[in-house]
Amino acid sequence: MLDQETIAKIRKAGKIAAQVRREGALKLKIPGTSYLETMDYCEQRIIQLGGQIAWAQMAMNDMAAHYCPPQNDLSMSKKGDVLKVDIGVHIDGYIADNAMTVITGNDSEHANLVKAAKNALRAAAKLVEPGRQLWELGEAQFSEAEALGYTTVKNLSGHTIEPYVVHAGVSIPSFNTGEKTELQEGWQIAIEPFVTNGQGMIKEKGVSTIFMQAKTGGVRSPYAKKIINYIKPLNGLPFTTRWLTREFGNAAKFGLRELERNRIINSYPPLVEVSGGIVSQFEHSFIVGDGSGSKQCYTRHEDDEW
Repeated sequence: MLDQETIAKIRKAGKIAAQVRREGALKLKIPGTSYLETMDYCEQRIIQLGGQIAWAQMAMNDMAAHYCPPQNDLSMSKKGDVLKVDIGVHIDGYIADNAMTVITGNDSEHANLVKAAKNALRAAAKLVEPGRQLWELGEAQFSEAEALGYTTVKNLSGHTIEPYVVHAGVSIPSFNTGEKTELQEGWQIAIEPFVTNGQGMIKEKGVSTIFMQAKTGGVRSPYAKKIINYIKPLNGLPFTTRWLTREFGNAAKFGLRELERNRIINSYPPLVEVSGGIVSQFEHSFIVGDGSGSKQCYTRHEDDEW
């Protein structure tokens, strides 16, 4: 079980993550907003509010997840874009993970797609309690997506969370997998339905801007050594290319390549829907058995519909 000091850290991380998520998403709703400036803002805001950065990521339209703007990114939001903002905050390793989707310019074409993901999260959240089986949470999410004519992305899922570990071993499905594992009191979990008008599968596509350290090991080049020293305080949490290029210049790319070759770091390329379908996402984090109902959700903002 989690002690009160730990719960306080988790809830502080959640409050900051919720605030930054909403602020970043509301910026991107305005056409002509810079992706790079928005993600920089989110990172700076986490620090201003007293948190520690776990990540600040986004995704556009048919991309479901895993994009951080590089240093030279000139991309801006356009009317009708379906944009996901995924914010992670930690306090001494205790992580809050949350995400939301906005449509730039309040275009209505994909409004029901966004609604379906929101409904899916709400339905699963109602089931968060000790003893509830994972397939039930998956069925609840899929049913809400199907009710509005969509489907969930089958090869993305929610997950358990542990200190400094984002995906801690147990997956929370977004469809009925038949998985009978039960939620345990004291677990930290993230529920994150991805809903699409496509086939409901994702693949890796494009250049990775997100990395995580997988193991320790010897390296030869001074570039790689500098990166290893730089990312050591992250304790295995994600980092992004522009952090390194701003610190070490373009030489950072040589160091990254060496670390990838030696499998000291893993890269996480953007994830896109295989048929080009648009993807929406909502996500909250929960402490299973901590209170009841919405009290278990520690990333909910007072202005969230869910």
